[in-house]
Amino acid sequence: MTLTRMEILGYRGFRERGSLDFAFPNGEPGSGLTLLTGPNNAGKSSILECLRARQGSAPVSFTAGTRNPDIESVEIKYIINDKEEMIRSITKGSSETLSDGVDPNFPIFVLPSRRAFNPYFGKSEWSRDQYQKNTGLPAQRSSVLSGFEYRLFSTIKNPTDFNKLLSEALGFEPTWTIDQSDQGQYFLKFFNGQKSHSSDGMGEGIVSIFSIIDSLFDSGPGSVVAIDEPELSLHPSLQKRISSILTRFASDRQIIVSTHSPYFVDLRALVRGAQLARVTTTNSGSQIYQLTDASKDSVSRLSAGNLYNPHVFGLDARELFFQEDRIILTEGQEDVLLYPRVAEQLGIQMAGNFFGWGVGGANNVRHLCLILRDLGFKKVAGLLDGDKADVAKILKNEFPDFFFDCIPAKDIRTKAARKPTEEVFGLLDPQMSLREEFFGPMRDMLLRLSQHMIA
Repeated sequence: MTLTRMEILGYRGFRERGSLDFAFPNGEPGSGLTLLTGPNNAGKSSILECLRARQGSAPVSFTAGTRNPDIESVEIKYIINDKEEMIRSITKGSSETLSDGVDPNFPIFVLPSRRAFNPYFGKSEWSRDQYQKNTGLPAQRSSVLSGFEYRLFSTIKNPTDFNKLLSEALGFEPTWTIDQSDQGQYFLKFFNGQKSHSSDGMGEGIVSIFSIIDSLFDSGPGSVVAIDEPELSLHPSLQKRISSILTRFASDRQIIVSTHSPYFVDLRALVRGAQLARVTTTNSGSQIYQLTDASKDSVSRLSAGNLYNPHVFGLDARELFFQEDRIILTEGQEDVLLYPRVAEQLGIQMAGNFFGWGVGGANNVRHLCLILRDLGFKKVAGLLDGDKADVAKILKNEFPDFFFDCIPAKDIRTKAARKPTEEVFGLLDPQMSLREEFFGPMRDMLLRLSQHMIA
């Protein structure tokens, strides 16, 4: 069974109907990965909560705080194997709900971002199925992970698969067990060399790793696992290992991840079928924007590997998926360094954030614009060399809401050549000072850019 689509109306920030198409696995690593990016408080966690609304044996209730005040009614639609399921408010203004067609045999495992758990706990033993049935959507977002400790009692009886995956995530083979205090309370004990830590003394990162591995290790092919912000409290090296694990599991499972970390954006997975959606907040509430096949093709072209520009879609560039708006595209890496220098000499503060280290050539600007338009960016500018007027004209026609302009020189800096006739006369002289004849044109251009960005 495959979850293909979800629609949300009236839940938290979703004043208007939002829809999300999910990736489904085709056997290739990462093909079943769905990534949610976007700023804080945009609605990413709300999307995962709507998935969690299917979880649990008791009917879900949408409290006053979870219903959008402008709607006062919630409707969540799921498309699973072309079959429609629905959870909706029974009446406007009521917390109670009706479910139509929800299949209990197709559970979705949702791991919230708040993954701390009570360090001392009682004894119970829950299987994966029992855990999902007992942890539906709570009335309020909890600061602790309820019931996770009961999974540990089940896991410790046969920890081989769990420990193997845990070792891969941590980078070393861990030793852990469950112990009991003299007062009768149980606690998790984690060994680090000759020393041990109880649940109360474990770092938040280790606790988070335990719960992430718990969500994955006994999932089967065809499972759906959603994890909210897996990067929390994790060192970048741990983030990269967790990302690699998720990509591998997404070859035959649907893995849904909400993240603020570029380490979890796997460009190769996008080419293989993964989905990426950006969630933002506008005057209309939470909005979901998603990469189309055309823009994923652009990602493929830009990330295919360029011997001379290997950083075009490197880690810095992947921050693009997490920017709020106001993106400046330039042709090359030196432009990223020298445009601010030009602005400084003119006494102008540039409004916007540069994309990575340039797009790797004027012809790549279009690919970035396709990606940005799909993801809902509104304030985008492309600054081109003076001999690219024909490219700028094409871009203006295809992306009329974006800003494009050419500098009044062939290049931003002067480039020497073996023959005087081959010298490139740039905006900046060999001492990196803006040539006097370009002061006026460049001031006008940068002011137009700022007007576009702040309008």
